[in-house]
Amino acid sequence: DMWSVGCILGELLVGRSIFPGTSTMNQIERIIDVIGFPSNEDIRSVQSSFAKTMIEGIPKKKNSPNPWKSMFPTASADALDLLKKLLSFNPEKRISASAALAHPYVSEFHDETEEKSCQIPLKLDVDDNKRLSAADYRELLYE
Repeated sequence: DMWSVGCILGELLVGRSIFPGTSTMNQIERIIDVIGFPSNEDIRSVQSSFAKTMIEGIPKKKNSPNPWKSMFPTASADALDLLKKLLSFNPEKRISASAALAHPYVSEFHDETEEKSCQIPLKLDVDDNKRLSAADYRELLYE
């Protein structure tokens, strides 16, 4: 998904994991420290009631003026713009794969004649409210 692409891009820009958490809650807090606290609309977009409860339990802090630039000090304006669009909290507001490929940061590598596009949304039938092992997730994904 595009969130994962954003995490990978962020890691390429700084050479390390961008949201290393000591727990699920700590990782969510680290994400919010960078992208800002989600709006009520964004929280409603969360499919997992477990995750929604965790987010709602995080105290709101005043966001730093430009966490993106301080976290990615060597990134170009185009790189930061794409990163922000990839790491949008609400999946409905996140940039699509097609739009990301046309983004100025990567547009020189974009060739529509070579790229295939899926015309229907893919849905993974995995219950986010149930804890599974990595092996169990793998089995569900490849069934």
